[in-house]
Amino acid sequence: MKKLFKLPPPPFLGDKMVRRALALVFILVIASSFVIPLIGAQSENPKYDLIIVRNDDPIDYIVALPYSKMLGIPILPVNPKELDTTMQAQLQSYAQFGWSHVLIIGDSKAVSDTVQDQLMSLGFIPERIGGVVRTATAAKLAEYFYPNGKDTVVIASSSDYGSALAAARFAMNYDYPLLLNPETNLSVYTEEALKKLKPSLVILVGAGLPANLEQTLNSLGYHTYWYKKNVEITIKPPAKGKETDWTKVIIAVALSLAVAVPGSLYYARKKWAENRVPIEVLTEKERIVVKAIVQRGGEVKQEDLPELTGYSRPTISRIIQELEKKQLVTREKIGKTFMVKLTKDIIMRD
Repeated sequence: MKKLFKLPPPPFLGDKMVRRALALVFILVIASSFVIPLIGAQSENPKYDLIIVRNDDPIDYIVALPYSKMLGIPILPVNPKELDTTMQAQLQSYAQFGWSHVLIIGDSKAVSDTVQDQLMSLGFIPERIGGVVRTATAAKLAEYFYPNGKDTVVIASSSDYGSALAAARFAMNYDYPLLLNPETNLSVYTEEALKKLKPSLVILVGAGLPANLEQTLNSLGYHTYWYKKNVEITIKPPAKGKETDWTKVIIAVALSLAVAVPGSLYYARKKWAENRVPIEVLTEKERIVVKAIVQRGGEVKQEDLPELTGYSRPTISRIIQELEKKQLVTREKIGKTFMVKLTKDIIMRD
């Protein structure tokens, strides 16, 4: 009988090189199962690194909240007419992290072309999404970020900011498009956006919407649900002709929506404060120095900073000079050293 030809035995699997090769293949297979879906998910949304809104009217900030969460990027309220040197310094610091694509919310009346030009001079690549009125801006944003439509849409008042905050929270938590509507009737911009989004359910949130809006939407074939329809506002707004104090209006409305929006209101009001600076706009070394100053109650002798931070005296001197340029600290001569004091409230993160 002929002997069958036998293949030589495979290399011993205990060999170190073989085991390393198998381990590498295994890691690549597992990694690809996570990376490929992640890349696909990221490609669904446009790439932005920062959202810019006006700081004199919070409605655009509120409308931007859902898209800030969707993209995982911050919102920066700015002077709608022009950027002062402090804001330019903070943006210049942010740009050095390689984040350059900016989304401006609102037309040139909301955030001026001057601001857009200043952003370009700082190295940013700005893009603008906005309409002639706030309802048009909200509609354009919803259509842009939900090109394939959505089964549920949230609508809130364009003038009742507390209700709009509550609606923004719904949109953020459940990934819903957010639309605005005036108090009089169904906006043409909102109606056109609904046609493009093709929702089966429209959630109306809070006060400040037309009494017949639900009936109108039902007649157009949409199912509706009105959450907190009977919101009561006991504080009367100022008489016409006087500048509206939006802070008081927001506080008044938020009290009646305390269950729905406490966290969102607190966060939004923090963002609007002009004397608050998020620590993320600073470089790593600047953050360490600023944290050391904060831990000492907001002021510290410059000669103590090397020991508190681990940096050399020349390095500390350079960092303090940069912080002075950004108008975040001041120095006062005391004997042979300086007393360094923070001039702005630094928003710390955990």
